[in-house]
Amino acid sequence: MNPKPTNWRLTAQILALALAAVISFAAISKNVTKLPVFNTSVATLEDSKSKVMAISASSLALSFAITLLPDDYATPLADSLADLNKYFILILGVVFFEKLLLTVGVPAVFRFVIPVACILMLAYLATRRRLLKTIAIKVFALSAVLILIVPASTALSQAVCSDSLQYVNETIAEADKSADLLNDSDEDQLQNGSFFDKVSHLFDTAVSSIKDLIDYYKNLIKKFINAVVVLIVADCVIPVVTFAVFVWFINQLFQFSSFNRAANPISIATNKTSNPNNPTSNNPTNNPKDTTREATNEQ
Repeated sequence: MNPKPTNWRLTAQILALALAAVISFAAISKNVTKLPVFNTSVATLEDSKSKVMAISASSLALSFAITLLPDDYATPLADSLADLNKYFILILGVVFFEKLLLTVGVPAVFRFVIPVACILMLAYLATRRRLLKTIAIKVFALSAVLILIVPASTALSQAVCSDSLQYVNETIAEADKSADLLNDSDEDQLQNGSFFDKVSHLFDTAVSSIKDLIDYYKNLIKKFINAVVVLIVADCVIPVVTFAVFVWFINQLFQFSSFNRAANPISIATNKTSNPNNPTSNNPTNNPKDTTREATNEQ
């Protein structure tokens, strides 16, 4: 006698889930980071890390060079440049977390999280408890977010901030040039000129007074601040926004508000019973105690 079609379908589902769990655990988890999409994301994160470290080093070098100017003309500006490094540390932390999530988190998702979701689905097929299916779907959705969040955010950052990141490179180059010129300058270089003439020659700009010198460094600090903002948007804001959009989209797609209904069927039944719109919930004839009391009164 041939088995029923439903049995064939159930057997196929069980085999597919078991095979998916085994492949995810044994094969995909070991090779997933070698895929081109993840290699591209790792390269983008490494480039971001290099930019942050370069601009941090440039700000420190320029800050030190400014302190070498005579009479401490621009020491407050040097302190302002040094204060920017706390933002660089924050950006480096976010970039490091993204790289850790990509190189360690994604293999862990395929090695542990997805097999657990497959096991939950197998348990649902065996018991037909909707709570297990709901949890399994949530775990699969979480896995999708963890796998796609970093590649999506790095691709979006490159698409949106590519021109602005070039501005960061130009700021680094200008700061390095300014620091090198100051560090390499000496009294014999332009011995016939005043101090401000030397500064004008070094920076190819007209500096005739202390005010012009301060204005020059103020402009350079503004460029550094703009570069910091670009890096924060590219490496911090866009990943957070991408994660929020992924979570919202998956929540709208699967309607996870039904999780509480699946987890609490008893409370739902109680609410239905106590619902004032339910005619049977307030009907006194449905209460056996009230019926007995009415019969006693009639006697």
